[in-house]
Amino acid sequence: MDNQALNISIPLSPTELRQLESEGWLRFPRVLSGKELAEMHAAWDRLAAASPNDSAGNNWGPDLGAEPAFAICQAHPRVLAAVSVFLDDDVHVLRVVGRAPPRGHGRQGLHVDWKGPTPPERQILVNAFWVLDDMALDNGATRIVPGSHRWARVPRGAYAQPQSVHPEERVLEASAGDVIVFSSHIWHAGSLNTSGRRRRLVIAQFGRHEIAAEYMGDY
Repeated sequence: MDNQALNISIPLSPTELRQLESEGWLRFPRVLSGKELAEMHAAWDRLAAASPNDSAGNNWGPDLGAEPAFAICQAHPRVLAAVSVFLDDDVHVLRVVGRAPPRGHGRQGLHVDWKGPTPPERQILVNAFWVLDDMALDNGATRIVPGSHRWARVPRGAYAQPQSVHPEERVLEASAGDVIVFSSHIWHAGSLNTSGRRRRLVIAQFGRHEIAAEYMGDY
């Protein structure tokens, strides 16, 4: 989708702006209606059934970019306004994919979504996580280290290992229909789905123009 088509004119509150800039993340509650959630659930299950998952693991989920039910994930004005805080209005959709770790999977080491550190004043990648099922620690919720997008360094050593816990990390619990926007340069990771409850998540990733064509990162 071309940046010219993205409506990023919806302003954020001063409190929302401060949290994005200082902590690197923001949750928008109840963005999706019950009808929109039901349509996404049905589309997800249809796509998943058509693409058998032979290696269930941390990052499995269907490719959702061409599915009409998920078009809102690329174009919601409030979400794009938050994305634009990091990208200075240079907002381009990179991909829209699903992630749904099954029981016994999902735990990751802390990481960023780029190949190295970036200066705090020039973030180049942003994630918008669209929560399709209630998300908590027991079904694989995302962990972040608030403010780490401003550190200009990436996780190394023990912190990059799956079982590590950073003393400043926070588990992002959320309800179905919420959206969480965060800089892809914040230290983040999935947690283990111990309960087996479904935790479907749509990851819409955005980047600046100069890296949109060459982006090769993981999420």
